[in-house]
Amino acid sequence: MSDPLESVGGAVDEALEAFLTARIDDLVALDPALEPVGREIAGLVAAGGKRLRPAFVYWGYRATGADHDEGVLAPAGAVELLHTFALIHDDIMDRSAERRGRPAVHTALAATHREEGLAGDDEWFGVGGGILAGDLAFVWADQLFDEAALPAAALDRARSVFTALRVEVMAGQYLDLRLAGHREAGEEDSRRVALLKSGRYTVTRPLELGAALGGGDAATAAALAAYGDALGLAFQLRDDVLGVFGDPEATGKGAIEDLREGKRTVLMLRAMALADEAEREVLARSLGNPELDESGADRARQIIVDSGALSSVEELLSRQEDAAQRALDPLPEPARSALSALAELAVRRAT
Repeated sequence: MSDPLESVGGAVDEALEAFLTARIDDLVALDPALEPVGREIAGLVAAGGKRLRPAFVYWGYRATGADHDEGVLAPAGAVELLHTFALIHDDIMDRSAERRGRPAVHTALAATHREEGLAGDDEWFGVGGGILAGDLAFVWADQLFDEAALPAAALDRARSVFTALRVEVMAGQYLDLRLAGHREAGEEDSRRVALLKSGRYTVTRPLELGAALGGGDAATAAALAAYGDALGLAFQLRDDVLGVFGDPEATGKGAIEDLREGKRTVLMLRAMALADEAEREVLARSLGNPELDESGADRARQIIVDSGALSSVEELLSRQEDAAQRALDPLPEPARSALSALAELAVRRAT
């Protein structure tokens, strides 16, 4: 079997490139000044990303026993465009200047303001422009979904899942913002946010969307939901680890923002619980400190390692992956093998 990620990702990339080229032309027809907005959206899409969500849509479809259908690429691509919307807004909320090794959209639009010699605050222009660019990616995701060459009944089934996916990711993002300021938050709070903000949005709902397109039965839906929720939490736990320990050259994003933003991840909450009193004070001063430098971040990282928090999260990751793999038993080939390989990639990735 070919790589279950690359075999989907390449086809989705081609579909997205053609779709976005046409959308930029539409913008230019409205007003040439809109071109930078469309260019930044398309540039972010083209700059990388694992295309995991489109892959889960496709293999959720194949898990129903359905044969390959090019029409599935459009809703799969729509999920990737929705992810692009989320990334653009997430970078604004996290004050992140880079994404995928390039300027974040709001950073790039601030530069456009300066290059065009416009009056006013360039940084605030970039923030406003970034919000609107994210909104546009959201609208385009709907447009691409609706253009899928699939039966209307299949799209109707999948539309309700697409709606649930969008509501949950925004609910999770809000709760994540709130969690950063909730000093009494516990691990269960963090896990719930991780499931809503990332787990179901990345794995479970894309799988269910694909299964809805294929018309899967209740047993298939149950297997995919069990796999998705187990792997989805593991995916976010890996994100949390990479957010503190990841190589910026590989992740395309700095490894200090999560600490500066004070994110109450499972990793950080376990470190706070396992560290001694003096170490907890150091972590408390580091979390949410916008002036935190690399030296301070290194000290926080060392505490996370020495406390045993990192190793305990790695153990939890392994248990979640095992649970996801067991849930695949009822599914047919080639979907079962593809989803097994995707689980390994999601848990062990370095980006």
